Amino acid sequence: VCDATASSAAESGGLAQQSVGQAPGLAAAQPVRIHLMKPLIRVMTADDLPAVFAIEQVSHPSPWPMKGLQESLQNHAAFVLEQGGAVIGFAFVQRILDEAHLLDIAIAPSQRGKGLGRELLRQLMDEVLAVGVTIWFLEVRVSNLAAISLYQSLGYNELSLRRNYYDGPDGKEDALLMACSTGMG
Repeated sequence: VCDATASSAAESGGLAQQSVGQAPGLAAAQPVRIHLMKPLIRVMTADDLPAVFAIEQVSHPSPWPMKGLQESLQNHAAFVLEQGGAVIGFAFVQRILDEAHLLDIAIAPSQRGKGLGRELLRQLMDEVLAVGVTIWFLEVRVSNLAAISLYQSLGYNELSLRRNYYDGPDGKEDALLMACSTGMG
């Protein structure tokens, strides 16, 4: 009889305890530990582009075309969030001297609401710090309140408004330009 849950896994550092029924005549069984797969962040490859493209298409009102993703893979730092061999998120980052610009980030709709976007961005910020980035920039649609809240929780502040920055199904939309100083330098 199994009684393992994801919440108990999180509380025990990624391991869940499983209750095991006792067979007649045997001593009480020790709890069995099973490792639940945690998402992995790794460098994106060209083989990841079909999955990245699929996530991109359902994540943004004006998604990047495949050619834009291919060019970003060639010209920028690109990462995927993978779980169980499947790509469930991605990010593209442009590095210019001591600045990093988050160009695009998305999590598969079925995986949203689990803190994976926050974890992906937080780890990317921590990794890039090692190479001397002192400030991060990004643009976000003014209507994307969930993303704005996420970015603010990670220390991003609003710098300015970029009028008519994004294309959308209902015309142009403004973007907030946000920045996060790392305090390193």
